[in-house]
Amino acid sequence: MVKQFYDIVVIGAGPAGIECAKKLGDNGKEVLLIDKIVGGNYCYSGSAVSNILLHVSYLYERTVNKASNFVDADCDKPLAFDFKKAKKHVDGSVAKIIKGFIEDLDAANVMSLKGYAVFEDAQTLRVTDDKQSYLIGFNKAVVAVGSCNMVSNVPTTKKLIDSTNIFDMTATPKSVIIVGGGFIGTEYATFFRRIGSTVTIIEKTDRILSTIDRQVVKEYEDQMKKNGVEIIKGVSVDRIEKVGNKTIVFLNNDTKLESEEVFVSIGRKPNIHRLCPEKAGIRFYDNGLPKLTKKLRSSNRSIYIIGDTTGINMFVNWAFMSAEIAANDILEQEKNISADYCPRILKLDPEIAAVGISEDDAKNLKLDYKVIRHNFKNFENSIVHGTIKGFIKIIYEENTKKILGCHAVGGGASELVTTFAMMLQSRISLNRLEDFVFNHPTFCGVLGEIAGKVK
Repeated sequence: MVKQFYDIVVIGAGPAGIECAKKLGDNGKEVLLIDKIVGGNYCYSGSAVSNILLHVSYLYERTVNKASNFVDADCDKPLAFDFKKAKKHVDGSVAKIIKGFIEDLDAANVMSLKGYAVFEDAQTLRVTDDKQSYLIGFNKAVVAVGSCNMVSNVPTTKKLIDSTNIFDMTATPKSVIIVGGGFIGTEYATFFRRIGSTVTIIEKTDRILSTIDRQVVKEYEDQMKKNGVEIIKGVSVDRIEKVGNKTIVFLNNDTKLESEEVFVSIGRKPNIHRLCPEKAGIRFYDNGLPKLTKKLRSSNRSIYIIGDTTGINMFVNWAFMSAEIAANDILEQEKNISADYCPRILKLDPEIAAVGISEDDAKNLKLDYKVIRHNFKNFENSIVHGTIKGFIKIIYEENTKKILGCHAVGGGASELVTTFAMMLQSRISLNRLEDFVFNHPTFCGVLGEIAGKVK
């Protein structure tokens, strides 16, 4: 028998919802977690899948291109990427992730209800499962229903690929057009290039990866072009037609491209509108994103919104960070956490990472800032891992030397930016870099060189 009233209800069992429910449960709160499946989109078509595929494709490319340098083996035929085996590996890995989630929830004494939730009013949910529906009252609710792919309105006679149906493919396509140059588009461009496809990215704006510093993106684009990836910006797709065994993509500049497959990644949007949020008094901006306080409370102060559903950030580390922000507020625990401190990491070729603001942001905000630009190459760790030269850009306050932002591209970008993210959150001056000793060989060894540039 399902209890009809709970102190705290968490809607959505992805990383954000699970993390929030777990922390509240660990602190003795009565929590009900509601979702159809544990893991949410994250485990079935989101970051868990793309991260595993990126790793698998990395191993595949290294085996094909590098292993011959030190492995003595004769093959009758060249290696080929196997989608069936890849799916089996992804499914096995995802199952382990879900098992870990369930164990964490059990350890925190979080109760679960499988079903589909909608708001009835400001303090009530209707939850429907395969057999019946329940009315669930609550003191506080946390909405963590994630996001979904934005739907393309481009007319097409071809079945398009996206992150939800990637395993409908059975063999490596000779060529792929990626529609959209954001985080997902560049991730899957990396995946397809690694497994042997010819890749073209089409971006309707004048730049890809628009939230990353321009100079860092330029370095990334140059390397992508060297890797054979074509990037076409400032054009959009008018229509897509399947003609025999060919797919023709017609652009709005009266040109057309031919490709075997088309992967669509034009962005994601919060899933919240399926919950009937207007019935709960949740209000939105004109762009469709929820109005939230710094503590992630909605216009209904009993309801918090976290993770992708906020629209603030759609990285997994934001899911965990936002869960912490909401849980701390419910528990009346003060902690210095802000979306401004959330790093973004992309396991691309080359790797990109960023935290804080870009130089364009600093200019627009009319801040008194300075910039350090530093190339790092022929560093021992780069040689060992076979990575290209890296580039890092640090934006900092001129007077205090406090970090405002850090953007990096190349091998070790995520390692370096993680260090600067800690400095940003702790408000540590760049001058302090000289006081630290870093392990060898690591990419962080370059920080000593950067410290010398501050003076």
